Order: sequence, then structure tokens, then C-alpha cells
Amino acid sequence: MTGTANMWIIQAVTIHVSSMSLFHLSFRRETGAENMATDMQLLEKCQDWGGPIFRRYGWAKPQITFGYGQNAGWVEKETGQRLDNLIRRPTGGGIVRHGADLTYCMILPKGSKGEQIPSMEFYGLIHQRWGEALSEHGIPNVLMPCPAKAKGGIPGDCFKEPVGRDLMDGAGGKKLGGAAMKRTRAGVLIQGTLNLGEWPGLDYGQMEKEFLERITRDLGESITPTEWPNDWNVQRVQLVETFSSLSWTRDRKSS
Repeated sequence: MTGTANMWIIQAVTIHVSSMSLFHLSFRRETGAENMATDMQLLEKCQDWGGPIFRRYGWAKPQITFGYGQNAGWVEKETGQRLDNLIRRPTGGGIVRHGADLTYCMILPKGSKGEQIPSMEFYGLIHQRWGEALSEHGIPNVLMPCPAKAKGGIPGDCFKEPVGRDLMDGAGGKKLGGAAMKRTRAGVLIQGTLNLGEWPGLDYGQMEKEFLERITRDLGESITPTEWPNDWNVQRVQLVETFSSLSWTRDRKSS
């Protein structure tokens, strides 16, 4: 991405609303169904929090997730995995292999500054800020240029099919980061991942800190470290059941 394009992305966030906290939740390592349920519960209840929410999370075991709109049978054949080993995300996008990646979730409540930015502009902004954090650790990167004509159809394998404003390596040939979004009346859910397996010594916690310092400056927010509610497992229990069920994985139907 050229310097001019990067400046355009930065300028796109000059929306004037009152400042608010970004609630930074602590790291959790859980099953695929629990991770998806947590992200959706945060989206559904985000108005009660009073500001944007961010969390970085891990996986209890290596996990393959796939996009809301993808055909489950095709994903089974493409990955060689049985359906009960796969997790359908509530967001779009393609197949993603988790385990060694840096996985994160960001919630933008309705009316927040980030929620008012057009989706693709914000998509580029978050990858720009992750890219700057990577550069601090000596990892060159660029943003994938936007094609003159957008490609149609449902995505396949996320890291084999980069799209405009994805985060790429310095040569622009390998995808390092992508994300998917879901917009509802409550706000916007962003589920993102950085594939950083080539740099096993990276401190993901430090990367998270550097990213948050940048993105909150863009949005005029202050970072507020926040503990999980004591009744969190009770709050999300029905969503865990849904994301664990074959009816959701196969047909996008609640259990």
C-alpha cells in the first residue's frame, strides 16, 4: 500500500463523537465453541458495557474455523476434517487454522467512533496498526492493494486468498493477517487473526499492547483493563451450546 493510501485510511477516522473507554479483557484460552460464544455474547451485550471491547484469546487445541456463509460439506472436503471437528464462525470469511496464530476480537458498539467508520476503511485501519506493531519487531509488511474490481463469491481458504487491505509480508506475496466482520443493531463484531508462525519468539502480549495504543489514539479512546464478569460462563451457556452443535456447524441453525 502506498503512503498516499495509508494517509487516506488515517484521515477516514476523523469522526467527532465523545471519547469513551475501550474495555480490554484479559487473555483466555478456550475451546472453539467457547471462543465463538464469548465473541457473540460480547456483541449482543455491548451496549451494557458502555464502550468498545477488545480481547486477545487462545485455543484449547488446534482448531479450524470457517465462515458463516461457507458450505460445510465443501469445508470438510477441503480440510480433510469431520464436521464435529470444525467450528462455524458467526462472521464471514474463509477457512482459518488456529493454534499458533494471534487471534483477537474487537466489538464496536452502535454509535461509537469505530462503528461509524465504513467497514472496509476500518478493516484497512486495523491492519495498518497491526502492521506498525510488527514493524517495531523488525517484520516488514504492507497492505494488500484493493483491486479495481472486487472479487465476488464466497471465500475459500482465508490465507490462500488475500483480499484488499489484508496484511501481507514485505514482498506482498504472503498473507499475515485478515479479519471478518458482523454488523448487527447492537454494533460490529470483528474477529481477526495474524499468522506469525515464522517468528516463534514474538511476544504476543507486547504486540497486543502496541496495537491497542495505536488504535485507541485513532479513535480517541482510553484503554481500561477489565476483568471478566463473575457469571460469564452462565451468561454465554446457550451460545456455547449453539456453537458446539452440529445443527449450527452444518446448517447455521441454533441447537
